[in-house]
Amino acid sequence: MRVKFRVSIYKDGKKLKKVDLVGKKDPFSIGLRYILEFKYLEATKWLMLSEDSYEKYFLLGLINQALGQDHQAKEFFQEAEKHPPKTSYTFQIEHPQSSSL
Repeated sequence: MRVKFRVSIYKDGKKLKKVDLVGKKDPFSIGLRYILEFKYLEATKWLMLSEDSYEKYFLLGLINQALGQDHQAKEFFQEAEKHPPKTSYTFQIEHPQSSSL
């Protein structure tokens, strides 16, 4: 599946890898792990099951934006503003580097 960009997840300034989330069984952590594996549709399912938070809806917005669903992304970003943050995770967009031949 082609995406516009990838989502990177950081905690306390350290970029997370999927091994950092192995063993965590809550829906939010499972969703984060799928994001790190670039399985955005599967991540969406798990995030929808997680507790409401700013991070949940912001990530759902980023996922939808990456998949080209800009209208849905906007709705999730608006919903994110209604909820307080519950974690110290931060998120960044990584654009694929173009290879010059």
